[in-house]
Amino acid sequence: MKKIFLLITILLTLTSCTGGIKGVAEPPKISVYGVRLADLSLTQGKAILALRIENPNPYSIPLRGLNYNLLLNNIKVAEGDVQKNLTITGHEDRIIEVPVNIQFASLLQTLPGLVKTRKFTYDLSGNTQFPFLSIPFKRIGRVGAY
Repeated sequence: MKKIFLLITILLTLTSCTGGIKGVAEPPKISVYGVRLADLSLTQGKAILALRIENPNPYSIPLRGLNYNLLLNNIKVAEGDVQKNLTITGHEDRIIEVPVNIQFASLLQTLPGLVKTRKFTYDLSGNTQFPFLSIPFKRIGRVGAY
């Protein structure tokens, strides 16, 4: 049992350095599935970030957590760390939801540009943490007439 765990550990470490060993150990694929507004108050808002995690391997991989940053018009309006203890089974495609707290004080800095141009860019990025492996995700987009 110890030998199997050691082999998987070595393969996951190699995966983080080489992008995977095709057919043996490949890194999970992370993508942003969606974002929705969940709650509003006078000082902050909460959104729910949905991430799709795909495990292309035949064995399970434990997810330990993730961190994220959200920029609107190049101004940081949210950041955070979320601890998760999930296991993504072999060949599983799973959607996980992460709460994102948005501070309105930072959001107010984006208003002059938004009012003037009626458009904004967003940049959502972060990392998912697996044992021995951290996988980044990023989604950049525009809203409004470009």
